Amino acid sequence: MLFPESFQKLFVTLSTTKNGSQSGATVLQVPVKIFTLRHSPIQSSIVAPSEASRKVLLLLHGYPQNHTLYYETVQELSKAGMLESWDVVIPDLPGYGRSTKIPSVDGSHYENSKRAIAADCVALIDKMYSAGQRFIVAGHDRGARVAYRMAKDFRDRILGICLMEIIPTKLMFERMNSSNDHQLTLNTYHWIFLAQPPNLPETLIGASSDYYFSQTIESWTGPRYRGHLDPIAVASWVEQYRNPAVLTGSLEDYRAGASIDLEHDKTDETSGNAVVDCPLLILHTAKFLKQHKDVAEIWESLGAKGVTVKQVGDDQVGHFLPIEAAAEAIPELISWMNEIVS
Repeated sequence: MLFPESFQKLFVTLSTTKNGSQSGATVLQVPVKIFTLRHSPIQSSIVAPSEASRKVLLLLHGYPQNHTLYYETVQELSKAGMLESWDVVIPDLPGYGRSTKIPSVDGSHYENSKRAIAADCVALIDKMYSAGQRFIVAGHDRGARVAYRMAKDFRDRILGICLMEIIPTKLMFERMNSSNDHQLTLNTYHWIFLAQPPNLPETLIGASSDYYFSQTIESWTGPRYRGHLDPIAVASWVEQYRNPAVLTGSLEDYRAGASIDLEHDKTDETSGNAVVDCPLLILHTAKFLKQHKDVAEIWESLGAKGVTVKQVGDDQVGHFLPIEAAAEAIPELISWMNEIVS
């Protein structure tokens, strides 16, 4: 069992009204079904609005994982006694795992944009608690990009964001050039490959998805943990992509990242909306710092209410920070959370 018995398994259906085209001419009801784990010191499936004062932590996974990325995180939270006073919500991002997401019919990729996914996640909190519930969100990889967007679009709801292993999307694309003998470009080839139009990556990956994702997970894992990640978690990451809808969902995530997400980010820059006004905790590995030596400077310019940047783990730690560096990272997260809510 990856998670304690106190973590309930829930399917929450959201019926959200969204524009069916970029012109806004057609309005569609787009159902989203989200699978989530939920722990609460007070056990109930749906919390009454009068109980909206709870301390809530939302954990968002990245690619190519699902909610099981956070099994080590939950162990560390439990050791520290955080489960005695905090609600913890760990969904499969819409389009991943057992959560569903219908891609945009107009080719805009909006439904899988960070803006739309952030709105889905806030709607999940609304459904489980109330429309006024404020919360902290921590995200890794693609989930961190959703968290950053959430902090910009829902400023009155987010108490703080913890971002793990990212710099802003626009900067990532700008740095895929000739610097460092193209090493960053080679290491992040999937940003380009996964963003290709349908059905090229669907067909190529789908021909041997188990191999593709097993190889990806192994190559992104640091030397210390390689071959030692929990086999149940790894199996859930690999097997989910046998479902064509999940494969397409993950690809739409990257297609949005190379198109409409950049448009949204550009608008933020021109409107002064790129800086967030909640506390930021930035966690990164030693390997990530070698790629982006100015990670602290980047995020310090984007936070108006305090930015804390911490390196966790050594050079034996790979990309999967919430697992590989949990013993160092989660105490940092806990300390920061307690400062926010104290």
